[in-house]
Amino acid sequence: MEYLSEIIAFDVETTGLNPLQGDRIIELALVKIKDGSVVEKIVTSVNPGMAIPPEVYSIHGITDDMVKDAPPFRDIAGKIADFIKGKTLLIHNADFDISFLKKEFELCGMDFPEIKVIDTLSMARNSFRFPRNSLSHIAVYYKIDTEGLHRAEADAMTAYKIYRRFCEELSQKERNKSCA
Repeated sequence: MEYLSEIIAFDVETTGLNPLQGDRIIELALVKIKDGSVVEKIVTSVNPGMAIPPEVYSIHGITDDMVKDAPPFRDIAGKIADFIKGKTLLIHNADFDISFLKKEFELCGMDFPEIKVIDTLSMARNSFRFPRNSLSHIAVYYKIDTEGLHRAEADAMTAYKIYRRFCEELSQKERNKSCA
């Protein structure tokens, strides 16, 4: 399997687990990677207009003070839509991140842009046998630096590094099958 030469690694940090129950994005990273190099990115805090629960803060370390002067999503929605429209987003656990992104666009009264998605969590479940399929466990398995995990940019880049490893391993498996 060959990896795409241009992809946008994406991750969000949120106030909780369910956008349908009012949880919001508080940090997002969109990292455009072309031929293995970062060429452009949007990494920003987002003011959710609500308090960040302590149990969530304990996961990512993002405080109310860190987002109080950040733009609300509506102020960056157009820029984000332009950045991702027609592109392929690489995400670990895409259902989670995309559900938040769709909800934020809905709250702004905007249509969600047409995108393609590659989910490293689905790849892990469908093509590999890890004891656990979390981003951090797969990163440790491949000896990928996990410093900064549970922050959007670090998680997006870790998903990209895992994606590259998956593509290498799947390509090798395909070559081995064709030689048998």
